[in-house]
Amino acid sequence: MVRRILLPLFLVPALVAAPTPGMRPKLVVVIVVDQFSAELMQTYGPELTGGIARLRQEGVCFTEAYHDHGFTETGPGHSVLLSGRFPAHTGIVENRWLDRATGKFVYCVEDSSARSLAAPGQASASNARFLGDGLGDWLQAQVPGSRVFALSGKDRAAILMAGRQPTGVFWFAGPAGFTSSTAYGTRLPAWLVNYDQGLSSRIGTDSWLWSKDPATPEGRSAQWTFGSVTVRNGGLPRLIQGAGMPLDRGFEARFRKSPFLDAVTLEAAEALLDGEHLGRGPGTDLLALSFSATDYIGHNYGTLGTEMRDQLHRLDQGLGRLLDLLRREHPDAWVVLSADHGGLDIPEALADQGFPARRLLAGPFMAALQADLRGAFKVERDLLLPTAEPNTLYLDESALKATKLDRREVLGRVQSWLRARPEVAEAFTAEELQATDPAATGSPRDSSLRVLLRRSFRPERSGDILLALKPFVIIGQPPTEYPATHGSPNAYDRRVPLIFWGPWKGGERREPVRTVDLAPTLARELGIQPGAVDGKALDLGARK
Repeated sequence: MVRRILLPLFLVPALVAAPTPGMRPKLVVVIVVDQFSAELMQTYGPELTGGIARLRQEGVCFTEAYHDHGFTETGPGHSVLLSGRFPAHTGIVENRWLDRATGKFVYCVEDSSARSLAAPGQASASNARFLGDGLGDWLQAQVPGSRVFALSGKDRAAILMAGRQPTGVFWFAGPAGFTSSTAYGTRLPAWLVNYDQGLSSRIGTDSWLWSKDPATPEGRSAQWTFGSVTVRNGGLPRLIQGAGMPLDRGFEARFRKSPFLDAVTLEAAEALLDGEHLGRGPGTDLLALSFSATDYIGHNYGTLGTEMRDQLHRLDQGLGRLLDLLRREHPDAWVVLSADHGGLDIPEALADQGFPARRLLAGPFMAALQADLRGAFKVERDLLLPTAEPNTLYLDESALKATKLDRREVLGRVQSWLRARPEVAEAFTAEELQATDPAATGSPRDSSLRVLLRRSFRPERSGDILLALKPFVIIGQPPTEYPATHGSPNAYDRRVPLIFWGPWKGGERREPVRTVDLAPTLARELGIQPGAVDGKALDLGARK
């Protein structure tokens, strides 16, 4: 019988049996491609011939895997994958939320007590806001000699996959290369210092020109104008940095939204594998890698242009080289591939194809809501805190106190106004969500908006009202916001690849599964006991 452990919400630990001797690998590599939706896999997968293609052909490939929570962002998605828990339980409900104690919005991994190891004295990041533990913690506690490392182009991606007490966590920090913080050590390892020195030199002297790979088919070529800003697809080649040119303030942004970010992440991963002698110790080592360029490129150029197509072809080839290295140096290594969320194409492009897609401008939307509240309650003060992303709304407590208004009446008016808007699918108050059971039942394809938002809700971190926009409606206006984005509870943002590549017989699996199932599945296959989780161990079938 499964025993239930009482936590702030009910989580269930899965019981596992230890594998027979010799069946546990020396190395497990979990690869996350940021904003790699199942639709991108379906659209471009048949063209690919490298690592992604190999994983699809040889691995246990779940085609109906879903993030089963409402706010599909980088922080929440990465916090789920190796913890087996919904954002409501990891505490990473969004990339940013309101700290009610200070009245300021905080970033999910910011930590004023941590300092950068590459820039002494500069505030950095840690897992201080991440709640609970993860696969790496279970592994280190139960398999002596195991180590856990995480590496990414984004700090939050690496940190939120690494668990509570990883051996090392590293992320890209611009022209200086990759860094970490004092939360994870006192100095950068020698192998990373050497790599960073070489990369910094190359950035200063080489020409970084993003040209389309000759093997990549042509993609969409179009442009859209937003006021004075023009967004262009099919704009390759793009100069990221010319040889000998001084670095300007825009270099890092240009570099991140190009395949070069993933290329250097892969180089750093190879340096880590060699420098830390992963897979050669007494236990099982875990390496979590997150490749971030797909997300930046999707935001800036959409999902169906030449830029995205070329990005995925280049990443596919890079992952092919990584798999070759692993099979050569670590023949028993396991690899898992997934994503933190999906993404939607530029809505203007979708509208051109007949989809009911549109862009919602946050400023006018919030201004209209604030004006309605002032008029309805005959007050001069705004009753909601300002926000650039009105999927989460917070009441201004000082305004409520000053006007002596009843918070339930104000919330009721906000909710009614939202539900009457044509762009809004649903809106729920914090009280309604707290009364909702977050347990995972039924197919993740059919999870209700209320349950999805409940799984992205934690009382002390979430807003007073959470809302979901209708399909194909996005918030944002270039240049202050990306032309394309994600974050909704819709399937195009929730459905992602999930592939297990190792000793199991490969094959395509069509049953719906959840990304919270990833960590308990690996725990079961490794013969270790997971902590309290929301997911369940999937049946990967017979071993070869």
